[in-house]
Amino acid sequence: MSRPERNLLLAVDDEVDFLELIEQIGEGVGCEVITADSAARFREQLAARQPSLILLDLQMPGMDGIEALRYLARQGVTAGVLLASGMDQRVLASARQLGDSLGLRMLGTLQKPAMLEDIESLLMTHLGPGARISAEDLQRAIEEHELIVHYQPKVVRCTNDWQVRSAEALVRWRHPSLGLLYPGEFLTLAEQSGLIVGITDFVMTDAIRQIGHWRQRGLDLSVAVNLSPRLVQDLEFPDRLNRVFREFEVTPEQLTLEVTEAASLDDPDLVMDIFTRLRVRGVGLALDDFGTGMSSLTQLYKMPFNEVKIDGTLIADIATSKAAATVVRAITELAHNLSLTACAEGVETPAQFEFLDQVGCDALQGDFIASPMPASEMENFIHVWNGSDHTWVPVVRNEV
Repeated sequence: MSRPERNLLLAVDDEVDFLELIEQIGEGVGCEVITADSAARFREQLAARQPSLILLDLQMPGMDGIEALRYLARQGVTAGVLLASGMDQRVLASARQLGDSLGLRMLGTLQKPAMLEDIESLLMTHLGPGARISAEDLQRAIEEHELIVHYQPKVVRCTNDWQVRSAEALVRWRHPSLGLLYPGEFLTLAEQSGLIVGITDFVMTDAIRQIGHWRQRGLDLSVAVNLSPRLVQDLEFPDRLNRVFREFEVTPEQLTLEVTEAASLDDPDLVMDIFTRLRVRGVGLALDDFGTGMSSLTQLYKMPFNEVKIDGTLIADIATSKAAATVVRAITELAHNLSLTACAEGVETPAQFEFLDQVGCDALQGDFIASPMPASEMENFIHVWNGSDHTWVPVVRNEV
C-alpha cells in the first residue's frame, strides 16, 4: 500500500449528523475528511485514497466492525485507527486489543454519545503536529540533536514516608517550527520507520550518562527507560548496553527497562533469553501498562520481571469506580505475593495518592508528584521533596 496522505481522515459511520460533525471538526483542525456510510463505500474509499487516520464505528448496519479491522490488516493499512461505539468501554478495549494483535496502529477509542469537546480533543491529538511530520523529519532530528530527555521523578515508600529514589526517562523533540513535541506525537512514526531503535539507544545512553553525573553530584538515583519491542528481540542488545555501563561507570542495578507485554509475544523464547541475561547482569525489568493487556498474568509469572507498573487508566478511575479500586488493590497484592514491586503511574490527585498509599503500593509516579522535567531541575526538586513530610499527601509539586 502507498504512503498515507497527511492529514486525511476517513470517518466510517452510518449516522449522517455524526459524519457532518466530524467534517466540521476536521475543517477546524486543518484536515481533509472523507466519509463512508457502508461497507462497500468503506472499501471504495480505501481503494481510492490512503488516509492517515481512520475513525471507525464498530456497530454499523450490515458491517461487522471486527471484520473491518481484519480487512484493514489484510490490506496492510498503516493509518492510525480510532474506534467509536455506543457499547461500553470493555467492548471498545477488547476491540482495540484485537486491532493491536492484528498489527494495526490503534490510537484510541470514543464512546458514543460523545461530547463535542471530547471528539475535538481526540482528533486534534492525532491530527495535530504529529500528523505533519515525516520519517525524514525524524531522521533529521536525530542527526541534528533535536531530541532531548526529560525525567519524571518516582517516589518510593521509605518507612513511613515517600522519597524520590528514581526517575523515568522520557524523550521530547524540540522541533524547529512546531515547538516541543511529546512522545505520542512521533513515537508511532518512529516504530513504523525503524527509527525507534536509534531513539531508544539515545534515551538509554543519556539516562546512563545522567545516572553517572548525578552520582558525582552525590545523588544515588536509578532511572527507568522504555524499551522498544525491536530491541527486545535483539540478541546483541545486552552486550551493547553493558558497554555503555562501562563507559559511564554505572552499575546495571541503577537501570530499569520498562517493557509492555506485546514486546514478548512474537518470539517468547528469544525474549526470555534476552530478559534473563539482562536480569543476571543486574538490570531491572518492569512490566509496563499492567492491567490493560490480554495476557499480562502469563507474562508476569513466566518472565523475570521485578516490577509491575499499574496502568494509569486504572489509576484514573480508582476514586470514582469501586471496580477499578478493587483491581488496583488486587494487582498490588498479586505483585507482593510474587515478590515484585508494585508501581502506580498516572497519579494525578490527592485522593489517588492517599488510596495507593493505603493499599501498599511501593512506588508512585505522576503529575501530582511532579511533571517530567529537564535533568538540570531534578536536583533541586529532590532536595525540596525529600526534605518534606509526605505522610499524608505531597506538599511539593513541579509544573511544566
